[in-house]
Amino acid sequence: MKVKLTTKTDTILALNRLLEMIWDLPVSTDKRENVYKSIGYDLSEKIGLKAKNIIKKSELCKNKEISISLKYHEAWALEQIITELLENFTDVNEYRNSLVNSFKDALNQKLA
Repeated sequence: MKVKLTTKTDTILALNRLLEMIWDLPVSTDKRENVYKSIGYDLSEKIGLKAKNIIKKSELCKNKEISISLKYHEAWALEQIITELLENFTDVNEYRNSLVNSFKDALNQKLA
């Protein structure tokens, strides 16, 4: 089962910045956290590739629609990861926070 989302380039870049924080998290003894991190590493790489392609193609100013296709468990875990990371690592940039929150809300609607 796939979950397809469309979003703007700004949101991809903000999401990439947030997901990069997964790599800095300490090792946990909680199995649930380790599962989140394991899926999060894969998602970080997937979103990171999209962000790099945006930068390489110099499409930063175009702010066009980009589609993302995730497996259901990836989408569910991404919503959980975004929630956890936003609670623990608040970004000082309110614009990026609002982009990521709106993406999380859209993701929540797709999962419902």
